[in-house]
Amino acid sequence: MNLRMTLAAVGLAGALALPAGATPVVIQNGFVQAGVSDSGTLGSNGNTSPGILYDPTGSGSYGINDFLTPGSPFEGLYVSAAGYYDSANNECVGGGYNEGPCGFTKTSPTSGSGTTAGWTGSDGTLSVTNNYSLTTLGGKSVIAITTSLTNISGGLLSGVDFLRTLDPDPDVNAHGSFFTNNALFSVASANDEACGTGPDTGETICIISEDSGYTHQAGVSGGTNACEDTVWDITPSHWLSPCLLNDGDGDYSIGEAFSLGDLGAGDTDTLTYDYVLGGTLETASGPPTPTGVPEPGSAMLLLSSLMGLGVLRRRRK
Repeated sequence: MNLRMTLAAVGLAGALALPAGATPVVIQNGFVQAGVSDSGTLGSNGNTSPGILYDPTGSGSYGINDFLTPGSPFEGLYVSAAGYYDSANNECVGGGYNEGPCGFTKTSPTSGSGTTAGWTGSDGTLSVTNNYSLTTLGGKSVIAITTSLTNISGGLLSGVDFLRTLDPDPDVNAHGSFFTNNALFSVASANDEACGTGPDTGETICIISEDSGYTHQAGVSGGTNACEDTVWDITPSHWLSPCLLNDGDGDYSIGEAFSLGDLGAGDTDTLTYDYVLGGTLETASGPPTPTGVPEPGSAMLLLSSLMGLGVLRRRRK
């Protein structure tokens, strides 16, 4: 985030205190090191490192080009329905720019094998679970995410929309620039993938969903369209409309929105999507599907993921 946005961060800093004992965790393999915050999103609570770091050599030498932590980092999820709106963002633990209502429980994520982590929070209407797993598929470094939304309100939630969004800043620490070249791609359907690339480093992060179980739309938000309410839009329905498709290059956010329809009392919807990282746009973009034999240690993860996809995409209790 650039300096024009720091006043909001300063004004809100400290407004939300962490519960005692709440601690983020770090997941990593040779290619990716990422924090998982107490709000359940990527990052280590505010601009604490690591946010999202990448090493194209796979040697664990991540360097300083953090996609997330420069300035006031922005990575989070936003959920809306009739009469309902809430969010979870890395900045929710300390106040920041566009973090939203931040109504979900702040609690420490749990670490799995070192490359996996999970988190669950609730706000009295929805319970949200995020599970993260690092792997390499088809030569691409992947942060695979599963998000489950459970209606705990006791009544029907109508017209549920979901947004996951990130402001990528890979060039800031080495080159002092918040600017990214941004692009949209069609993979399984129109605009499944949005990518941000640092012009100086070439480092790229993309968000992609190949989940055909829901209507979904990738986009780039810079506040240049009439439907956007902020520079980095945080209204899921805006991302699903024809208005917000691609605002172009700049200090903009990338994201993926999903239209989930109605969610009955006690029911759960589960989404699968990925952040994909690469040293160039060419290496990061495109579906992270396996080609040939997966890397050692990934074969069992891939097999178990494929076996569970049919259940995870839309589970009704």
